[in-house]
Amino acid sequence: MKPDELTIVVCGGGLAGSLAALALTNALSPDVRIVHVSDSGEPADDFLYGSATAPDCHNFLHALGLDERTLLLESNTAFSYGTDFRQWAAPEPWMLCHHAPFPAPDGIPLRHFLTRTGAALAPLLISARAAALGRFAHPPENPQHPLSRAEYGYQFALDEWAELADRLAAGSRIERIREDLAGVERHGDLIRAVRTATGKSVCGDLFIDASGQDRHVLGPLSSQFRTTRRIRARVERSATPHLGPPCRMVEATASGWSATTQLQDSQLKIHIDASSDDDRAPESLPFSLGRLDEAWVGNCVGVGHAAWAVEPLTPAPMMLLQRDIERLLELVPASKNMAVERREYNRRFNNDLKHVGLFHDALYRPGSPHVGAFAPPDLANSPPEALQRKITQFENRGALVSYDLDPFNEEDWTQNHIGMGRSPRRHDRQLDAISLEQAEQTLATLRTSVEQVASRMPPHHVYLARFKAYLEKPRHA
Repeated sequence: MKPDELTIVVCGGGLAGSLAALALTNALSPDVRIVHVSDSGEPADDFLYGSATAPDCHNFLHALGLDERTLLLESNTAFSYGTDFRQWAAPEPWMLCHHAPFPAPDGIPLRHFLTRTGAALAPLLISARAAALGRFAHPPENPQHPLSRAEYGYQFALDEWAELADRLAAGSRIERIREDLAGVERHGDLIRAVRTATGKSVCGDLFIDASGQDRHVLGPLSSQFRTTRRIRARVERSATPHLGPPCRMVEATASGWSATTQLQDSQLKIHIDASSDDDRAPESLPFSLGRLDEAWVGNCVGVGHAAWAVEPLTPAPMMLLQRDIERLLELVPASKNMAVERREYNRRFNNDLKHVGLFHDALYRPGSPHVGAFAPPDLANSPPEALQRKITQFENRGALVSYDLDPFNEEDWTQNHIGMGRSPRRHDRQLDAISLEQAEQTLATLRTSVEQVASRMPPHHVYLARFKAYLEKPRHA
């Protein structure tokens, strides 16, 4: 297949379709034809992408033309240090924050100091402490400054980001067809064309299904969607007098949980009811969580909710969507025989869903018999072997088991374990070379440094207002 013979048709609107079309256009040669077929509506399941990103989304968005200036000035995007869990496995709140590698005093991982001294983790982490105080500032370049260890993502409204991506696409070479998808034309196991509601036939070589759980293109190829849980969900947005803290708040409820996200002019609240009972949540919409066995079937690739659906309990949905698109860019086929690209795409797709599944599963498995988070009724009694290995090794001696391509790093898993009440029975023997008093003093010094910096940082809303004023100056236009 020569470059000028390749036509890629992106099917579906909303966030996934808009970002995928824009990414393909920016990354590929002008000889590759990009067609985006979608109506003007937002898929009903779009809000299940959540409303927060992980730190590495910054470079991904910047490459699409969605730099920080654009996000902050042209939408109600705010900063995010992570997620504050309430009534989740413990009576006290705990943070799952974005943070650079934790300090390792004397070359010994920080978690072993916690095991020996019984100290809490959050007061030692600048991201967690600043979020708790409702404060924010960009990390400085000086690596010795405590704030340099803070990492941040974004809190955002999905419809605003989809609109920004559409606006960029409107000025690009993307051929846009604003019509509903009505069906597909097949030739054996391949898609030859998609049909629109007005009868228009759009032919292509590679089709990207971004139509959400409708799966307008992948559905006819019989790619099996395995449902793991049925939920009901709804989202509401309300005005606020000023911007709240730079973190989401997730709180367990009687039959599910809710997530509150602060934006510049409002707050978003997602309600998840895991009962899937229409009578218990009459205002919510039903959704199926799960995944396809294969995201790339024939000459069609499912991205986002066309291929999977996970709870927006963490930034995982946006992490998965980003990985879908980045993987697609790496594996754009070089010939009409797409078998090699298809196998590699599906292998990495399966790995990503496995790792996210393990991390979320771990958030429903308290480590202490005295505490308990809300747990879905259909959660398996025994954790998967890969998760059990992680839990066993951590509870035994604080060891962190790592798997290739895991989107969650050691800092994420450390906070997951500790936040859920999982405690190591013993610390690293290297720490025995340091007296208990020395270990406690090391943590006290770190805690004091973090507290001093966090308490001097400006409130989130004050910092963002000043930063926007700086960005609006002529030299930044």
